[in-house]
Amino acid sequence: MKTKKLSILLSMILLLGVGATFAQPFNAGLIAGATFSQVDGDRYYGFHKIGLTAGTYVNIPVGNHFALQMELKYTQMGAHSSTKEVMEYNYAPYNLRLHYAEIPLMLRFNFGHFTVNGKPFKRLALEAGLSLDFLLKYHGELDAASQLWKLNFFSVTGNFGVQYNFTPHLGIGARMMYSITPMQTNPTPQWFFNHAYNKVIQITMTYNFYSPLR
Repeated sequence: MKTKKLSILLSMILLLGVGATFAQPFNAGLIAGATFSQVDGDRYYGFHKIGLTAGTYVNIPVGNHFALQMELKYTQMGAHSSTKEVMEYNYAPYNLRLHYAEIPLMLRFNFGHFTVNGKPFKRLALEAGLSLDFLLKYHGELDAASQLWKLNFFSVTGNFGVQYNFTPHLGIGARMMYSITPMQTNPTPQWFFNHAYNKVIQITMTYNFYSPLR
């Protein structure tokens, strides 16, 4: 299994490299930030699980205001019980740590058609897309009601976010992520019910290697 996961990661890196080589002109950069996550499908609520995300991206302009962006990231997700749930509701302490290799494929729209002081406003962009998520490993106790559920190696996640660039090289982004396919499955599955889904807020800083804003 470890060999299989390593092969998948190497294939991801190769795909990014090929895309960067043949897609000219292109932008590329680094991403790093924090995740605030929970799991829909257990009985715990709130974005109490804090993790890290880091990786790289290739950004290819498509027309004047659109760009396609492919990313490769290591992302921590999961769930964590709150003090209120444990102390007031007598829920068992719960801490699920999920480690993913994440490949988001995003379509970005920048607001370059707006002008500020006569100059195109290219600093703000909206983005939407899907990510392919591969579970590398997990730690911690599962919710008592779902200990026998299967953690899925592969899942698909929907993403929607906004990006603001302070300078041609530095930016900040916020992204909402929700599993389209379950990250955890009941042995007797039903659609949506008796499944579990990742729900994540992701805040990142980006460093763009090249000057043009896309």
